[in-house]
Amino acid sequence: MAEEQSQMLSREQIYNEVWELSLAGVARKYGISYGLIYKLCREANVPIPPSGYWTKLNFGKPVSKPPLPDSTINEVAIPRAKTPRIRVQKVDQGTATISEAKIEAQQDEEVVNNANARPDDVLEARLDTDALSISSKTDDCSNSEAAHNSFSERLTFLVEAERNKILDIANQIQIPHEKARLHPKIATHKNVVIEWNKNDKKEVGAQRSPQNYSSYRSPPPFLAGVVSKETLPRVYRILGALIHAIERLGGSVTDSLTFIIRDETVSLEIYELQDKVDHVITKSEENQLRKYEEDKKRYSWASKPNLRKYDYMFNGRLCININQNRIKRFRDTKSSFLENQLGLLLIEMYESSEIIRKGREAREEERRKLEEAERLREERRKRHMIEVERTVALTNKAQDYAMACKIRDYVSALESSRNLAEEDIQWIDWAKKKADWYDPIIAREDEILGKRGSSKGKQSETEYAWWE
Repeated sequence: MAEEQSQMLSREQIYNEVWELSLAGVARKYGISYGLIYKLCREANVPIPPSGYWTKLNFGKPVSKPPLPDSTINEVAIPRAKTPRIRVQKVDQGTATISEAKIEAQQDEEVVNNANARPDDVLEARLDTDALSISSKTDDCSNSEAAHNSFSERLTFLVEAERNKILDIANQIQIPHEKARLHPKIATHKNVVIEWNKNDKKEVGAQRSPQNYSSYRSPPPFLAGVVSKETLPRVYRILGALIHAIERLGGSVTDSLTFIIRDETVSLEIYELQDKVDHVITKSEENQLRKYEEDKKRYSWASKPNLRKYDYMFNGRLCININQNRIKRFRDTKSSFLENQLGLLLIEMYESSEIIRKGREAREEERRKLEEAERLREERRKRHMIEVERTVALTNKAQDYAMACKIRDYVSALESSRNLAEEDIQWIDWAKKKADWYDPIIAREDEILGKRGSSKGKQSETEYAWWE
């Protein structure tokens, strides 16, 4: 069944219904997505209840409702659509009863309160206590002996005392109260995220995930761009609980909020999932289409605006990967929020530290082997060069000795061949000295040429080549 014409509602009516029924309640009333009603309220400057509003209201705490601000928009267009089919499953979580609605048209799920709470408000109802303790759970048996033994087996690389301490802290991990002071490292990083998000060039409705920013010359800081402003406080509380637990175990956290566990760096990848919804044409895009239709009548080269078909809206559901390892993924599910899984997440982080340690040591061993092989190659090269130099020096000395013998033979033959004049005697004396200069055994130093230097390897082959 095709969609009918949009229904026009005044800003005042939308404002009143949002504060009476919640965003999720209004979305259900008109059969549209949570992301779409959220976007329409933002475009029309309609304030929405902040995180924790319905929790405080349900618990009788004082709440405030801001007045409807002025806007140039007087009416909001609500698309008329087929009433979505909703599958409801009730899950008893202590004080909160959760309904899980599956809207077939969007192939997505919204976890909402039976009455009128948004997904994050249900979470607030479950967590809105001072330092609420949440035990790590796996198939509802986290406190059982079997689960304890299972987790213990995963930490066998640790001594028993350290293993038991980790399991105890994982079982007692606590979520800070929403008004609790942030850890100093989180408070500092929060300003970094705010500043980066302020300068982010991605337009509203664009797809946002760590992979969407991978092409950036410099990747955004941790949490920037991939978590909505409304969900960031929840992420900071999760990180606060993990940091407190790891610091109790002797670890620490860096300025960029990566964890130092057993002297190894363990990082988390945290991002908020997004709903894919049909793109709602903005006024600017309407003007572009109108201009295109006008230009098309006059110019053959008119180009149709390239408008995207879908928008991506943050839905409040979080996902955590350890060291960008998507095999070990923690996420909000239909039956358990991330806050319920922090004990197991802590154990996985310690497991990851061991994997990282083994990987680092393997790389260091490989590097050591490469360096040792390079050292042996350099040592062999030096020994080879020394041997070459010694061999060349030997041949030089042998050649010089042979030359000395030739000179002496020649001088001896000259002396016995005829009577020698005074000039011949002086020359023979000079020649004998030159023979002693060549002879490496005598190594006579010449008054002009100095020492022969036949022990200097290759140098002696060319230094006095003119003499030979």
